[in-house]
Order: sequence, then C-alpha cells, then structure tokens
Amino acid sequence: MKKEHIRVLVRFLQTAFLTAVVSFALCPISCKVTDEGLQLLHGDYAAPVLESYAAESEKRVSLSFSERVTITGAIITRAAPFSDDALSAEDVGLSPALKAVSGETDGISVGISYGGDGRTAIAEAAEALEAGAQYALYGEARDENGNTLTFCVPFIGFNSRIPKIVISGVHPQFASAPSGGGDAKCEFVELYALTDGNIAGLAIQSAADGIDRAFTLPAAEVRAGDVIIVHLRTKGDGCVSETGGDLSLASGWYTSPAVRDIWSPNEKACLGDKEDAVMLANAFTGDILDAVLYAHPESAAWSNGNVKDTAQKIAAKGIWKSVSIEDGASTDGLTASKMLKRSGCIALRQKAENGTLGDIIEQAKEHWRVEKIVKGAVNSVE
Repeated sequence: MKKEHIRVLVRFLQTAFLTAVVSFALCPISCKVTDEGLQLLHGDYAAPVLESYAAESEKRVSLSFSERVTITGAIITRAAPFSDDALSAEDVGLSPALKAVSGETDGISVGISYGGDGRTAIAEAAEALEAGAQYALYGEARDENGNTLTFCVPFIGFNSRIPKIVISGVHPQFASAPSGGGDAKCEFVELYALTDGNIAGLAIQSAADGIDRAFTLPAAEVRAGDVIIVHLRTKGDGCVSETGGDLSLASGWYTSPAVRDIWSPNEKACLGDKEDAVMLANAFTGDILDAVLYAHPESAAWSNGNVKDTAQKIAAKGIWKSVSIEDGASTDGLTASKMLKRSGCIALRQKAENGTLGDIIEQAKEHWRVEKIVKGAVNSVE
C-alpha cells in the first residue's frame, strides 16, 4: 500500500513539473532568481510584423514593419513557379531563397538601408531585376529586444518601361460553344499601345468583380500600334499567352495572329454584363492609366455600389467626363457576339508620337459604340 502511495506521488510530481514547464514556455514572460526567490519579468517578446512590401524600381524593394528593425541575411532569388500538384517536402526540397542562403544555389546579393523611423527597410539588389519576372526576397528582421521574424516574400520585377496605352474595346458577355468545346465566347478587354514598351505589371480591374480579382499582365514587348487582347476567362484548348514574337500560338473564337493574345487563368464569370467600371492600372504604383464606364441606357442609377464609387474616382481624376450613369457608354444591343469599341485611338497614337499627348485622356460615351465581332478577324482600331 505504501509503494502505491509513492507511485501516485511520483506521477503527481511529474505532471506538475511538465505543466509548469509548458506554462512557462507559453507565457510571454521571463524570470530571474533573486534573494527573495523566483521573480517574473514582463516585456516585449513578440516578433516584428511585416505589414507591407512593394517593388519600387528595377533594384529596390521596400518593406514596412510594425516597429524599428534590423535586417540580416537578405538575398533575392528567382521564385519557383506555383503548382497545384500535391508534392511532399522531400519532393520539393528547399525553397529557392533558402537554397541561396544555404549556398545550394546562387542568389542576388542585397544591400539594406532604412527610413527615418527605422520601420521601413529598403532592399537594393546588386543588379537590375528583370521586368515581370517572379522573385522572392528572403531575410531576417530583428527588433530592438532581439525578437526575430524570418520572411520570404514573393514579388515581380519592377517595370520602368510601361508604354502609353489605352483600353480600345471591352467584351463583357459570355456564351458557351454549341458543342461545349473550346470555342466559347469569353470576356476580354482590348488594349491599344500608343508607344513602345513592356506590358509587365499592367492590371485589368473590374469594379463589378472587385479589386481582389484583378489580372496583372505578364512581361511582353509591344510596339506603338499593337493590339493586345486580354482574355479574362480560360476555357477550352488554345488558351496560350503570346509573350514572345510568335502571335499564332493562341486559338479560339476571339483570337487572331494579327494581335497579341494574353490569357488570365480565371475560369469564372467576370466583368459586368450591362454595367461596370473597367480600369487599366499600373500594379506597381497603383495609378489608374485608363478606364471605361458602361451601362444600359434605361438604367436610372448605378445598381452596384462599388461601380458607383469607382465611377466617382474615375471622373474625379478626369478620365471620364461624368459620374452620371446616363453618361456611361451605352450597352444597348450588346450581346456575346458584339463588343464595346472605342474611336479616336489612332489620333491618340499620333499625339503620343509628336509629344502632344497629355497624361490624362478624358473620355465620354460618344467615344464608344457597340460593334459586331467576326470570328478570327480583328475589329479595326480607329
């Protein structure tokens, strides 16, 4: 009986000891031994938080933290492509950033400078990064109390050569192929380049869809006068983005070797059928470069609050003549076989060539019309 009491006592002491160890490990406190016994010390034991980051130039990436930090071990690597395939950790191995830090692969060295309050860190690469390429920035942030945060953030190379470019057409409606095959009539936005440049970092944003569904274009060189069809839904075969010199790779109802076809991976409905505010933005700076407001002429008011708010913003910037729904481009007669088409694009390109084109190009509903689309052909830009 006495041995049984001893065993119970031992188990109790073991449990109490483990509970104490776990409690001390989890509590945000420290301790020290004094003459009076064990004294608990309160303090800051939380790691700093990376609140935001952005590519600001061909070499610079800014990082904003919740408190003053010091960055160590910073390095930039090419980011690995994302995949939906299920792979084990052994199959994948280390990330490119961790491989670079460990010496397994080469990386791009980074210098660090800080903003006035110490909460902003500027990472500057030793060499210019490729516009539109996927990268990852790895490093460790340490606050003044020694708390650390290890981070690995993805970003795309800054594009300093975004061309002057406008929205020249919108096809917001969808129709399935009669056979259910790949020739569905999907939503797209047509762009017209006014100058030479690279389209990496241009983003198509729909107020009806929401900013979280914006599509950012990949890198591709364009010349003044080029037409780019940004297909906003992938459905069927032939959905190939033509980012190089071959413009005959894509196939489908609204494709042509005379234009550059770019495809979003989105497979869901997008753009407002009869009402929307579609914007072309610079994803690096957030600037709105161009936009179009459209609505049915019988509509008395914007039915979507986000579209209404975006219309006000576009009108305030001087991109659209009026915020009123009556002054939106008319969708009367619009079907899946027709598109909204803009006039005056060639005149804008001529102004860009002779240096008389301003930064803001004001539009009105008079610049837009509904036009039938011919399969495999390009509706001429005016």
